[in-house]
Amino acid sequence: MWSDRDTDQDFLGFGSYVSVLAETCTMKDLAPLTLGIFGAWGSGKTSLMRMLQAKVDSTPGVNAKTLWFNAWRYEGREEAQSALIHAVLAKLAEDKTLWQDAKETFDRIKKGASVLKLAKFMTTSVITMTPQISEFIDCFKEESEKIAETMEAFDKDFESLLAKAKIDRIVVFIDDLDRCSSAKVIETFETIKLFLNTPACTFVIGADAAKIQHAVGEVYKVNELQRQKDFLEKIVQIPFTIPQQDLRDIACYVGMLIIGRNLDQAHWPILLSARRGFYTCTGSIEEEICRWPEQNKALIDSKLQEVKCELSDVMPYVHVLARGLRGNPRQIKRFLNIISLRRRLANENGLDVEQDMLIKLAVLEYVWEDFFNAIAETVDPETGRSALIDEVIQFSKLTGRKESESKLVMESMGRVGLVEYLIAEPIITGEINLNDYLFLAQTSLSRGRAHGLQPADEKAKALAVAIESDDRIRSQGGAKQAAAQEPALAASVVRILLADLTTAKEALLRTHIINGLEEICRKHREQYQHAVDGLSQLEPKDQDAVSLSATTLLNAAEKSGVMVSSELKDKFKGSSLAAAFATQTRKKSPKRQGA
Repeated sequence: MWSDRDTDQDFLGFGSYVSVLAETCTMKDLAPLTLGIFGAWGSGKTSLMRMLQAKVDSTPGVNAKTLWFNAWRYEGREEAQSALIHAVLAKLAEDKTLWQDAKETFDRIKKGASVLKLAKFMTTSVITMTPQISEFIDCFKEESEKIAETMEAFDKDFESLLAKAKIDRIVVFIDDLDRCSSAKVIETFETIKLFLNTPACTFVIGADAAKIQHAVGEVYKVNELQRQKDFLEKIVQIPFTIPQQDLRDIACYVGMLIIGRNLDQAHWPILLSARRGFYTCTGSIEEEICRWPEQNKALIDSKLQEVKCELSDVMPYVHVLARGLRGNPRQIKRFLNIISLRRRLANENGLDVEQDMLIKLAVLEYVWEDFFNAIAETVDPETGRSALIDEVIQFSKLTGRKESESKLVMESMGRVGLVEYLIAEPIITGEINLNDYLFLAQTSLSRGRAHGLQPADEKAKALAVAIESDDRIRSQGGAKQAAAQEPALAASVVRILLADLTTAKEALLRTHIINGLEEICRKHREQYQHAVDGLSQLEPKDQDAVSLSATTLLNAAEKSGVMVSSELKDKFKGSSLAAAFATQTRKKSPKRQGA
């Protein structure tokens, strides 16, 4: 499985970016500089910054010091306002000679930083960032008369310290800033602007630009998007947005993850050097990656067959996965970890699952989550078959079709690429037993839901609500789920349905309730008598569907040994469909007796 931590292994092809950005960080003409590494969650910001830090550290001819500052670690702590300054001082203090030579300067700056209360003098000007000097001086006087009374004094001490350090540049990497509260985001920027804005400092900030702009709007009460962008441009001189990964990038990334996990770390450079070859191949990049282990089997040794099997299982679905996860590397890692975990669970529990179907259903769950959840809610627990999948596929084959009577089917037909995915090899049909696959997926299916066993009364109510749905597939699925429950819970569902039947006015609702009762009673025959008693309380109406369902239930109850009066049967003969059904049943009866 893959760690969610950042990495300095360039499986995403960041190498060219790193070289250019490292050179930018140390350019004298650009100092002081704030570089923004922008991207959404999971896009690889931290990994890029780690590679960039390593590159700066190893650049010849540049006397630079780098430090890593995780802003989120100081969230909610009182000293967070001055933590950044202390972090810079701690890095400089690693030079013991400098510490001895400039101890007094260190002490003055550290003492000043310890009592900073930036919130007292933060400007309300998003554009100019000009501090209110009088309030700044008052802030220091309140804490200690020994602290410098002006910004100039602070700057002078800090610049003096950096000059004595004899370094070309100190590069500060600030990560996870977008995870902080809006106030902490602004405080960090204020610190950079007001106290560390010297030619020797470069700041590299990794964040989601949209969240930083939101912080500006929240703290400064600025609603205009352009003014929020103006603030960001004032602080960040050079923005760099991580390009979105395309299908070839993701295919290469997934393949290299699978191969790299099975290589000794000493062999990773060989795999990384092969990356360019994957892109320049004349054929499919997926096929080229799948051939690499065989061509380099000496590096993989005993794991060769395992790697080849995993690549052949995953690579055919990379394009669907990439689109569903929008090329997000972190989510792709999570998906691969889910597949690995489910393989192990399947082996541990002796489940009969096909590897290709396991992956395909996992992609279905990840990309079309609502559809997958609907499958889980309506699947037949006895056979594992999905009427929803079956009807979606059958409906898609109809020519000149209108709307399906099932809302679930129509919603599913509107999901881009879903039908094409279902019928692509390996085909997912309604005939497949999904029970084992749903068992493996249950941890994902339960995300966001309450933990622990659901009380029996709540579960009974939930099943009754499903049966009473106006969607036929959801209603039928709920009935099958209820029928599969233990007798006491099934009885509770029947009681709820019968109570609702007496007050139901719509023909569709009555029909679904009666059909649900009939489904439950087939499995729990002791409930037939309650169902018959409930129908006897129902006011007869000339509704074909209701009468037909009631007649079907009464006939089944009678066959199970329950006494059904002729008066009750006559209640539902007003329907032409019910009458026709009853006549047909009578005609077939002698044949069954004589068989």
